Amino acid sequence: MICTRLTLTVNWINSFMPISDDLLSRAQRYPKQKELGQNFLVDSAKLDAIVSASGLDPERDLVIEIGPGIGFLTERLVNRVYRLFAVELDANAITSLNILKANHKNFDFIRADFLSLSIAQILGTCPELVSEIQSGTRPKLKIVANIPYQISTRILLHILGEMGSDNPNRHLVGEINILVQKEFAERLCAQPGTKAYGAITLLMRYWAEVFTLVDVPKECFRPIPKVDSCFIKIKLRSEPLVRAHNPKQLRRFIKAIFANRRKVLSNGLMAGGYTPEQIKSLDLPEKLRGETLELGEIARFVDILYPPS
Repeated sequence: MICTRLTLTVNWINSFMPISDDLLSRAQRYPKQKELGQNFLVDSAKLDAIVSASGLDPERDLVIEIGPGIGFLTERLVNRVYRLFAVELDANAITSLNILKANHKNFDFIRADFLSLSIAQILGTCPELVSEIQSGTRPKLKIVANIPYQISTRILLHILGEMGSDNPNRHLVGEINILVQKEFAERLCAQPGTKAYGAITLLMRYWAEVFTLVDVPKECFRPIPKVDSCFIKIKLRSEPLVRAHNPKQLRRFIKAIFANRRKVLSNGLMAGGYTPEQIKSLDLPEKLRGETLELGEIARFVDILYPPS
């Protein structure tokens, strides 16, 4: 009875979702590795929507795809970009990617962990492209990917760096277009005072603007995950949103806020190691909570505590 219900549920889902039989068959045959977070997007309409929302220029755009797997998204990207570079860790995917490479001169891939490589290393076969981006004669590259959700934050930090850091990866990237867990997308876009607002929200505000583009229900994947997804665009700023005269202390202040969300700001800062004299110098409203502050307001408090020299 349980098996019958499950079969009926899956068939009902398939009848309402534009699942591609070809993609579904390929996903079912593929030997998945759970530790790599592999859930294949088999809804052809959603894949097309993701490519369209990425706003690609076939004459100019350099694109990096993180974790292409057996190429469901890659097959759609390769004809819409100038050059496509992919980084894939799973050895089982290499045969499919080699076939794509043989049929598309503008496609290349590396078998490696994306987090172990710099952007320049990924473009290593075409060092002239790095020089063109650095000189401004070519637009900064775009990342388009369905990334493993369990390392979403690590991937963003690898590309962007911490507040105030001089990360060479960031200097080569103009946009990050990625499919993420919907809850994670909400955290990146959250407003002050909401439950989703946190340190990762402020990191995004500092370096970029975030836009939600395409909602992707969990039924569009195989195996079907437990969560819905959202395709987002992270558009990097030419300069950080605020001037961080002391980035280390800015990060410390933010950590104190969100490590003590239920406390008023003065008590949260005390728990975070700030002295009573420092807290008094901020002249804080008695009931002010740190999680209601915009990044610019936080930066001003940090400048009071640690004035620019």
